[in-house]
Amino acid sequence: MLSIERVKELINDPSLSDKEIEEIRDELYILAGIILEKWRIDRAAGRLGRAQNQQMDKKPENTLPDCRENS
Repeated sequence: MLSIERVKELINDPSLSDKEIEEIRDELYILAGIILEKWRIDRAAGRLGRAQNQQMDKKPENTLPDCRENS
């Protein structure tokens, strides 16, 4: 799970409180779970193409984009 500090870095909005950051993080994890479950259902039902299945089987090196400003 991402730390509050890391989520703050990614969102880069100093006006948000720690509580708001935590709520955003928790809601994103819920959304990710829903998307993963939908993907699993589609995969089991054969609704994904072979290339999509192979791509999703690979372990991503980094699943989060680097949202920090370029220095």
